[in-house]
Amino acid sequence: MAELLYNVDAGVATITMNRPDRRNAITYTLLTELQKALTSAAGDESVRVIVLTGAGDNFCVGRDQSGDPTMRVVRGLSVQEDRTRLLDVSRVIPTLIQIPKPTVAMIRGGCAGAGLSLALACDLRYAGTGAVFNTAFVGAGMSGDAGMAWLLTRAVGPSKARELMLLPERIKADQAAAFGMIHEAVADEALQTRIAKIARRLADSAPLAVRGAKLNLESALSRPLSEFLIDEADRLITCAYSEDVEEARSAFLDKRVPHFAGR
Repeated sequence: MAELLYNVDAGVATITMNRPDRRNAITYTLLTELQKALTSAAGDESVRVIVLTGAGDNFCVGRDQSGDPTMRVVRGLSVQEDRTRLLDVSRVIPTLIQIPKPTVAMIRGGCAGAGLSLALACDLRYAGTGAVFNTAFVGAGMSGDAGMAWLLTRAVGPSKARELMLLPERIKADQAAAFGMIHEAVADEALQTRIAKIARRLADSAPLAVRGAKLNLESALSRPLSEFLIDEADRLITCAYSEDVEEARSAFLDKRVPHFAGR
């Protein structure tokens, strides 16, 4: 059985972690395949939005520590090999953050450890009310990987991130929303519909504008204002001279829904 499923429909690429019998626990293969899927989505002009989810009743409960040892990221054979393997698959986190298309996490059930990192790396995060979150690492005797502390600090702030990392515990979806870990907790039975509406709205938006907005948001965390303003201006001018901005103007005047070509 494939550990990852990839499907594109009407501009939406759905990537599904597919180990439901293991609550979608992470293996080296799964992360390698996820990196390939994201690269494929980034290069596919028909894809305008990416949805990341898990098969069955869970999103992803983190690394698989009780399955086949040869499938683990950290196998315990040598320090150098494990460090190399960990850094290799950790590339999926910056890929999720930097991919020039919006990403949406659809979260059901357990979302813990490196699985929580994958969710936090997505632009938008929505969970069913039955979802449960946990940083988990310290409780498992580990300090954390997959960018957990970096991502969590930006999502919930440094003070709350310290509490969640150092005192790991199960967090319900409504609490996660209050903390900023997710954007909204949705009734489990309504989650699929909610995600479909969000994905459709993003897919129907002007691709150049969405890409520029995402780049602006990322640059805002790392660039000084004087440099940021230059990058922001360049992105706006790119949009201003695009066919899409003309389409937006015409659609507004004609009182119709715009149809963006991404150029």
